[in-house]
Amino acid sequence: MKRKTALAQLWLFVCLLGFVHSTLAADTGKITGKVTDKKTGEALIGVTVVVQGTSTGAVTDVEGRYTLVTNVGSYTLDFKYMGYQTKSISDVAVNAGSPTSLDVIMDEPKSKDLKEVVIKGTYKQETINALYVAQKNNIAVSSGISADQIRRSPDKNTGEVLKRVSGTSIQDNKYVIVRGLTDRYNNATMNNVLLPSTEPDRKTFSFDIIPAGLIDNIVINKTASPDKPGDFAGGLVQVSTRDFPAEKFISVSAGVSVNSMSTFKDSKSGFRGKYDYWTFDDGSRKLPAGVTTQTAFNNLTGKAQDDVNRSFKNTWGTSNKKVAPGTNLQITLGDTKMLRGDQKFGYVLSLTSNHTERNEFAERNDYDIDNHVFKRHNIDTTNRYNSTLGAVANFAYSVKNTKISFKNIYNRILDNQTTLRSLATDPQPPFHYITQSSLSAMVERYLLSSTLQGEHGFGSNKKLEWMLNYSNTNRQDPDIRISNYTDSHAIVDQPVNGGTSRSFSKVNDNIYNGGASFLFPILKNTRQTLKLGVFEQYRSRTSNYRPLSYHRSFNFSYDSLALPPQLLFATGHLGSNGLYLRDDSSPENNYEANSNLSAGYFMFDNFITSKLRVIWGLRFESYRQKLQPVSTTGATVITTDTTYNSFLPSANVVYALTEKTNLRLSYSNTVARPEFREIASFSFYDFINSAAIFGNPKLKQTRINNVDLRYEIYPHAGETFAVSAFYKRFKDPISEIWYSIDNNDKTYVNLDDATVLGAELEVRKNLEFLLQKWGTNSFVFLNAAYIHSSIKNPENGAINGKTRPLPGQSPYLFNAGLQFNDPGNTMGLTILYNRIGQRINTVGDDSSNKLDVYENSRNLLDLQLSKRLFKNAAEIKFNISDIFNNPYLLYQNKDSKKAYKEGTDYIFYSYKLGTNYSLSFTYTFH
Repeated sequence: MKRKTALAQLWLFVCLLGFVHSTLAADTGKITGKVTDKKTGEALIGVTVVVQGTSTGAVTDVEGRYTLVTNVGSYTLDFKYMGYQTKSISDVAVNAGSPTSLDVIMDEPKSKDLKEVVIKGTYKQETINALYVAQKNNIAVSSGISADQIRRSPDKNTGEVLKRVSGTSIQDNKYVIVRGLTDRYNNATMNNVLLPSTEPDRKTFSFDIIPAGLIDNIVINKTASPDKPGDFAGGLVQVSTRDFPAEKFISVSAGVSVNSMSTFKDSKSGFRGKYDYWTFDDGSRKLPAGVTTQTAFNNLTGKAQDDVNRSFKNTWGTSNKKVAPGTNLQITLGDTKMLRGDQKFGYVLSLTSNHTERNEFAERNDYDIDNHVFKRHNIDTTNRYNSTLGAVANFAYSVKNTKISFKNIYNRILDNQTTLRSLATDPQPPFHYITQSSLSAMVERYLLSSTLQGEHGFGSNKKLEWMLNYSNTNRQDPDIRISNYTDSHAIVDQPVNGGTSRSFSKVNDNIYNGGASFLFPILKNTRQTLKLGVFEQYRSRTSNYRPLSYHRSFNFSYDSLALPPQLLFATGHLGSNGLYLRDDSSPENNYEANSNLSAGYFMFDNFITSKLRVIWGLRFESYRQKLQPVSTTGATVITTDTTYNSFLPSANVVYALTEKTNLRLSYSNTVARPEFREIASFSFYDFINSAAIFGNPKLKQTRINNVDLRYEIYPHAGETFAVSAFYKRFKDPISEIWYSIDNNDKTYVNLDDATVLGAELEVRKNLEFLLQKWGTNSFVFLNAAYIHSSIKNPENGAINGKTRPLPGQSPYLFNAGLQFNDPGNTMGLTILYNRIGQRINTVGDDSSNKLDVYENSRNLLDLQLSKRLFKNAAEIKFNISDIFNNPYLLYQNKDSKKAYKEGTDYIFYSYKLGTNYSLSFTYTFH
């Protein structure tokens, strides 16, 4: 009865929202759009837009955008610009509540001596033409996804969205892979500002922290140009967020999700702080104040030693809990205020909160390759508790030919993990689990990025752009607790990676960016332009790692070590006569690092003929990277100080075979640089992989030569057919490899030169030909890539072969989907499928009989059903993601074939995440 009452109240609330919305509807509407040049795609500044028969008019701003406010009805708009043919667009319908979008393409007359000619067209014709120009006139080979496509997918964040882009996949649900290349060879910008790495030990940006609803569009450049950063080989992910909303709105979204393997099921959960749900640590995990320097801490005796050891909170216990459903809430609001004259002010504000919890069951094996038997067999039971809190605040001001914007993003993520492990050392099944371990860890990380940007038009295609940015990333791993038991007794008197321990880690980065560019025509009244630019980035990092291991005094009974952790580490057992902590820090555990990137470039955009366009130039980057370990004991440390000066030429040739078809040829030279963590000489312990990870101060940057050939055709509005071929050669590629003969320790090295040869296919087809009016808003799409990579093995190839694929490189990628919407766009069905080929996760070592570890292919199928209500002001979405629930599987080949063979190959690591079901409701007030 209570459930029925609650549903009735919810339905009444929804109906009330619809009534309020319809009551507030006005009799006026807006026309918004952008005016661009037909051949270059560049925005035209100062175009006069007039509504025929009225006094309503506007002038395009520095981005070529305009906004008109007029009464509801159907109108004809005139677009006038010196040197261009006047364009008159009829049948422009203005409706109350939602703005009409009209992007317009302007073309120069074939002869400058011709008298004024008015080109007439309809709204539908011009909309199609604008789409063609946007698709065709990208400088580089690129793929992308629009806000409309994002809205129709089941994706909640940018990491999920990127799986839908041609040639792109996602690792660990958040790290982007372009053309099968790992995150090391990709880069990312947001609103033309380089995004900082969100992980301390890899070059990557965690795209799961950007809500999908804030994205205007995403474009991935797969070839370089001089005005873009030079450190990528796979792709440059460019995320653009909204600043001038087309209309005033307040959007509220709430949802709930369940997981087939976790929700409402039992879990073993570790300690949780009072504010974990809101992504903040409550202070109970912080390092006690009495823990000072390593020397002072290790020399404590008597009462002082007792007091400090007892000041650590006893957070070792686990409890039985039911996994709760996931929740998400987002509120976004924005508006564009038309001020006096040509001035306007726009803003977009958003607040997002997400929470998920899941169970994982994983198996891990280590093998004796010589004897073909198990060395170790692990079973891990894990509970993951994740909360995300994010805020976006974008402001923009425009007047005539000037636009100033101030864009900010702040995100916090808290991951609380509890893993219980059973380990067996039997040579064959059945296994007898004689060792028990546990990991309790909370990771708290946040990102703050603030950008001030300016754009200034000076007429005659002259444009000045500048940018200032400050970013801060912070990651804290407070009180990582690891317990190890063998023969039912806790292992003590061992370092962190073998005994029972607590460790504390913190990494903080401050990043300062600044840049400017100036675009101007080389010859007056021509499309031959030159762009000059400079860029500067300074980045500083402090990293602290305190590993503390437990030791037993002679007075503490050995039999007491059989107690479970929550009893073993009770206050009465701690101190000089019981169990006490020692600081195992090495001189390299703490380091300070900084880097400085200075860049300058020139880029010519030349129309050799009316069909042949060449964009070429040179970028110079000087990059200095310095890392200085901070020793607290006076020990000798290794300092890394390296400078790379790189000349990076590039050229993109575009030949317009027809109005709808391009042939592209591109060449570029790019780089990939080691990260701070990779050149730091200390090691940290990775419990999940039972491995210590060592840095390598001798790492060098990678140089890459890239060649691309692409044929593309845009047959109808929103349709694409493209085929591409590409070649890349890597000099000194960086990879993670085995470090030790006896265990799973890893390090980073420069491998021999590698080559990559690939082909891509991209198809997007409207279904109107098949379903008539029911197919007007429906599409089927497919994008696929085949990639062959090869790198010479450093040893004799006895175990892993003479050559292997480039680490992290997938041999193929496949995306396919169906997006079906009714003629009124009120109801939709979306089906999406994704698969990647097997790729090397860890490079093997022939000298120690360690095989390459591969990540297996898996099928990913998602489905979404959506329904719009209350004159499209509200929307209900039901999503099912990862329907097949294929396992994540790491394996080692027992035969010479690379693909996984069930029952034959060694399973190194395997787990499933379950199928997710979610229901969300969104209401937008206009």
